Amino acid sequence: MKINNKKSILIAAGASGGHLFSASGISSELNKRGYQILLLTDERVKDLAVNFPAKKTIIIPSDTFTNKSPLKWPIAFFKLLSGFFISFFWIIKMRCVLAIGVGGYPSVAPLIAAKFCGLKILIHEQNRILGRANYFLLPLADLVTKGFDDKGIVPKKYWHKVKFSGNPVRKEILKSKSIKRNLRKEKFNILIFGGSQGASYFTSLIPKVLDELPDKILNNLKLIQQVRKEDIRALEENYSKRKISYLVKDFFFNLPKIISEADLIISRSGASTISEIAVIGKPCIFIPLANTLDGDQEYNAERLAECGAAIVFNQSILKPNKLSKKIEGLISNPKNLDILAAKIKKFGFADASENIVKFSENLIGK
Repeated sequence: MKINNKKSILIAAGASGGHLFSASGISSELNKRGYQILLLTDERVKDLAVNFPAKKTIIIPSDTFTNKSPLKWPIAFFKLLSGFFISFFWIIKMRCVLAIGVGGYPSVAPLIAAKFCGLKILIHEQNRILGRANYFLLPLADLVTKGFDDKGIVPKKYWHKVKFSGNPVRKEILKSKSIKRNLRKEKFNILIFGGSQGASYFTSLIPKVLDELPDKILNNLKLIQQVRKEDIRALEENYSKRKISYLVKDFFFNLPKIISEADLIISRSGASTISEIAVIGKPCIFIPLANTLDGDQEYNAERLAECGAAIVFNQSILKPNKLSKKIEGLISNPKNLDILAAKIKKFGFADASENIVKFSENLIGK
């Protein structure tokens, strides 16, 4: 492969939409400043890396010891060791001058390899609290940027490494502007999604919520919902019987546009989701993903609820009629929607990628 004279920067990321969307925002800003990107991630990436702004994307073996039987640890160790050597090779090949990790266990081996190569390391934590991979990498990091304006659960001895940056978002989000509809003449759009891969929980919940809504509300609704492929047909049949407007898909490639056109959003509370919605400025009902290892979504949503920037429900105790009453109340009082939209915008930082790149250039002495 021919290498040009541009400086190369390694970005290591988990293969979830949240990790990759943040990585994409940082990469786009680095591209503007003349850097080329080496992206290291794992095989789960699939279509999410399409059009990712990287000079080279390398899929590395990766694994985690978390929630695994000790009998499987040798396999996990071998994958991580393989990922380390592949990362080491490409760091040298691309002559990388800095390593940036945005979370997820696929970032561990590349950043350890970067440390062996003598590179400065910046890790970005999107969530209010540190994820396990970033917590493990904390001693290796020269700088930690945070998406939330508190230090979260960071040991005090590392506080000097922590800087607030905000969370990067995709350039498509930055180009999107909130579209306000004439609610008296047009359908009320509710967007429902549970992350990049959809959420089976919402597939079960939303029809029950619709059962509780009066006809005058149902007749004026349009539902746009992201679901698993196997749930599409059943949900379409349910909504067709109700004679309501709907669009159901397993993945929306134009999600930024759909967010901008929504009147209300019901979703999980991953950091990337919150940040993208906040930059555009849309009223939200968040139902954090329950039973996660670190409770990161619950911590994220709690911060917004404290500031009155979103409505938050606990999945384990949420009843459909409670959600339906909240939806009906918001539709009946549009001013409350405007208040939520204005407050959540305070959690959106259009300059987050620029902030992280500035910190990055300080590390490499530019």
